Order: sequence, then structure tokens, then C-alpha cells
Amino acid sequence: MERKDEYEIALEYGHYIERDVYSKLLKWKKEDARDHKCLFLQGARRVGKSALALEFAHKEYKSFLKISFDSASEETKDLFRNSLEDLDGFYDQLSIRYNKKLYEGESLIILDEIQLFKPARQAIKTLLLDGRYDILETGSLASIVKKEENDEEYLLPSEEVRIEVNPITFKEYLQAAGRQDVSDYIAKCIAAKKSFGAAYQTIYRLFREYLLVGGMPKAVSTFLKTGSFAKAEKEKDGILALYADDFKRQKNVNPGYLTSIYNLIPSELSNHDKRFKLAHINKNARAREYGSAFDWLINADIVNPCYNTSDPSPLPNLTKSGEDLKAYFIDTGLLYSLSFMRPEEDEQFLKSVVYDKLHVNEGMFMENYVAQVLRTKGYTDLFFYEKRDKNTRKTVMEIDFLMIRNRKITPIEVKSSLALHFGSLKKFKATFQARIGEGIVVYEGDVKKDDDFLCVPIFALDWYL
Repeated sequence: MERKDEYEIALEYGHYIERDVYSKLLKWKKEDARDHKCLFLQGARRVGKSALALEFAHKEYKSFLKISFDSASEETKDLFRNSLEDLDGFYDQLSIRYNKKLYEGESLIILDEIQLFKPARQAIKTLLLDGRYDILETGSLASIVKKEENDEEYLLPSEEVRIEVNPITFKEYLQAAGRQDVSDYIAKCIAAKKSFGAAYQTIYRLFREYLLVGGMPKAVSTFLKTGSFAKAEKEKDGILALYADDFKRQKNVNPGYLTSIYNLIPSELSNHDKRFKLAHINKNARAREYGSAFDWLINADIVNPCYNTSDPSPLPNLTKSGEDLKAYFIDTGLLYSLSFMRPEEDEQFLKSVVYDKLHVNEGMFMENYVAQVLRTKGYTDLFFYEKRDKNTRKTVMEIDFLMIRNRKITPIEVKSSLALHFGSLKKFKATFQARIGEGIVVYEGDVKKDDDFLCVPIFALDWYL
């Protein structure tokens, strides 16, 4: 009997969570695949890339074949090294090895964790020119052991469409939890910009649960299946341990630098200005030393950077400060876990956090969530703005996030309480009036319009953007 793959197993046990990004895969199959382009699913480790690829293969193709390069045999790897001149023989041998019949124009070949095996990356151009089958790659830079010294670097194929797979959103979480009614109601209220009324507390409680559990598929499915925060936390701790192990395996990036940056993220976000300061690792630390480690964490989709721009405009990259940044975590649920670092999973402790019975710095988690939503919406480059007094160096104006919509800047302020102050937003609007669109305040209260700024409940941000 043929072994079931991870998608089939998850489906059988009710663990699989459908993803909105699936529509992008369909678009690739309809358009780009016909133009001989492969698809690369990029994202952090354990974010659900492989399961998504398998769902797509099961639903959209007559047959498929998956090669996982973290476990592929040397015999299989040798096919990519030595057999590409005879593609008939190459495909015949793959078909026999994996016991999968391939149909020209109707089959998909999945190359999982492809960046672990360079010859497979180099083979893609040949396979695409042949054009018999669609090619889908998955990979995460966090799983790569860097090349040896003097080893030749290799480039990404130009015939490649990249789709980012991010953690599960609150919208997807509600659907998986069987609360599509809640999602529809949020959409309705946001479209009309009206109050959530008596439903607000129920929705906010669901959001608090999601925020702690986070968006990593295994943690979400475990919580929805068991109702246990502690069991979900155990899954997240395993993911963090996996990341830590990835750091140790690096060769051309200092593993100690990776670990130092990673472990410092929660404390830096808990500071008032949330800037990441290398001096907090070591007073003698320099950007040129830690820069490659920071780049690795960003490219691995573990860190979600937000850069200061000195002159806000629809072209913020022109005045971007590469060293003045905030380092958000790719998933807010993982940020909670990294922040607590408990010796064991304590259900009562976790419930106290969810239901706001402990004194926790909510601001850092709320800002991290907003950064996460913006990333999911396609804003891979995040920006903030700060102006200081030239003499005192005190901050006189600060905007948490800048978003470009309709060729205008949309300033976003994040408030972790019901108390609303619009000082910075008003100054920002007065200073850059010709460039500004509607300002948004994201907070823990209900929908309201105040001082020409729209106040949006944080749980509804995904529906508003």
C-alpha cells in the first residue's frame, strides 16, 4: 500500500488548514506555468509550504511526484548530476523510483527543500525548456547549510515565479475554527465602518487566543483539535528549537551572531522605541560584523525588518536607513514563546496571558502583529518615521508604520490600550500634507472616526487593508 503524504494525513485527522495563498498557485498554473516558468514557494521553516504544495498537487493534477532533498537518496541525486542529457531516461527512472506515472502536460514535479541540493537548482532551466511537466520548488533559507569556502555561488533561475507563504492569518484561523460567521461579520462591519456592538468581546477573545497560539500550522491545528494552549506551545517550542539548530549548522555566517540577534529580539521590542541596537549585544559590536547575520535572518523569513525613512514619500527606499531598524518576528505566537522561555508548558499561565490577567508588555506584541499583517498583504519592505529635536535628541514625532496606498502615504499608529492620542499623527499630517492619505489608528477598541483618523480594532486590520 502506498504511504500517505503529510497533506493526506492532516486531512484524514482534520488537521489541515486551507490557505488563502492557494489562489496564487492557481494563477501560476493557469498563466506562468504555460510560459515555462517554475514556481518557488518561499517561507520560514514549518510555515506549511510542503503541505500546501501537496494539496495543490492532489487537487490540480492527474499525478505528481515529490522529491525531498533533505532525505533523497544519493541514487536520486545522481540523476540530477548525470542524467539530464537523456531526459526520457531521467523521467523514466524518477517514475520507477517513486512509483508514480507521469502524464505529459498533466503532472507536477515537486522539488522540496531544493536549496539543499545545488544540482537540482541548476537543472531547472533544462527541465523547463523540455516543458513536459510543471515544476514546483519549496525551500527555506533557514534550512540551508552555507556553502564551503571557495565553493561557487549559484543564482536563482530567471524562469521562476516566487510566492511567499506566511503564517496563518486570523481570517484563516477563524475559518479553520468553524467561525466563518465571525469573519463575515468583521468584513461587514469594516466595510460599513460601523461598531461591532455586543459581538466585540467574543471576537476579541478569539483574537487573543489566536495571537498566543500564533500562525504556524501545527500549533494552530493542535490547539483547534485539543483546546490546549500548553500542547500548542509545545509545538512552537519545537519550531524554535529547530531554528536554533539551524543557526549552529551555519558555516559562512557566525552562528553566535545569529543566536545573539535572535535571542535579543523580545527585549529590543519591549523597549520604548523598539529599535534594535547592536550595542545591547556587545558595546563594541559593529554593523559590519553583524550585518551578514541580520541579512541571513531576514532572508530566512525569521526576522521581519522595519526601516526608518528620513523623508517619507511614495518612494521610501530612497531615504531608507539600513542600520536604523526594528526587528519584528515573523510570527507573533512564536514571539510570545521566545519571550517567555518557560521550563515547561503551563496551561494556567498561558490562559492568564490570553485573558489579560498578567502584566505583559502588550505594545510589542500588537506592533509585531501589525507588521505580520502588512507582510502578509505584500508589504515586504516595512518603514517607520521618527523625527528628533536637534538639540535635545528627544523624539518629537514618530509614526509606527508607513504604508503606500493609491500613491499616497498611509500612516499607521498602533495603540495597546483604549487611550488614544493623535499628537504625532496630527504633526505628521501637517508636515507632509500633500503626500498623506487617510491615517489609521490600530487599537484594542471598537471602530470609530476621531479627529479625521479612522480607528480600527486590531483584530479587524486584515479585513481593512
